[in-house]
Amino acid sequence: MKKFFIVALSFICIICAGCFQAKSDIIITDNGAVIQHRKFVGNAMVIRQIEDWKSNLEKLNPNVKAQVVVEGDLRGYEFTSDYSDIETFAKSAGDLYRAHDGKNRGISQRKSWFFDEYDFDFYWTMPPSSLPPEAEFITQKAFNGVEFNMTIQLPYSAEKNNADEISGDGKFLKWNLAPVLIHGGEKFMQARFKIWHKDKIALTAAFELLLLAATIFFFLKARAEESDSLQKDLVFKRNVFAGLFVALAAISAYMLLAI
Repeated sequence: MKKFFIVALSFICIICAGCFQAKSDIIITDNGAVIQHRKFVGNAMVIRQIEDWKSNLEKLNPNVKAQVVVEGDLRGYEFTSDYSDIETFAKSAGDLYRAHDGKNRGISQRKSWFFDEYDFDFYWTMPPSSLPPEAEFITQKAFNGVEFNMTIQLPYSAEKNNADEISGDGKFLKWNLAPVLIHGGEKFMQARFKIWHKDKIALTAAFELLLLAATIFFFLKARAEESDSLQKDLVFKRNVFAGLFVALAAISAYMLLAI
């Protein structure tokens, strides 16, 4: 009976080998918009499950765009969702990205004038496999073709992450979820990064240059002025603009370096 079970399981695994491939890709632009791509393809044995996922995704997000994908003997769908910002994405995110009590924080944010800092703390779990050692060995060999990856593409290098693969100077992060899918267990996916506010940086730099220009202007006018009263007035104005310039520069440096 035991041998029959292993032979039957081997036959099933051969049929299922490479039967399922999944990808979940998050692309974050430099202005904070989010483009989410998800792809699920499989053979005839898993296409029903893929159809159910498609229906659930369309119920959760009516704006999701689904496109049929055919890759050899595999068939499925590729889904694209666009979000104006990370906050909107966080509200619409699926279970893979949401917070789970006692496990992960989901998506959190710290706002600053020059940038917003985000922490992605994702979590995914599957019940552990309870197969006997002989069956576990067979399924491990048979399911080598199963793929399930999650990637995050950032506009700037991640400050901190636990990705399985890192490329693009820390801008491209990849996690392999296939082992959890096959054998059960849990997986944590974490990344910390900043979205810089280029418009606010440019505005602050322009204002600092204006203060510096005013400081130099009143400095030169004070040196050329012969009247003591007017010279004192120009020196006072020079000191005011110089003080404002130094204060703004110090505050900007603190906000950039100390936070």
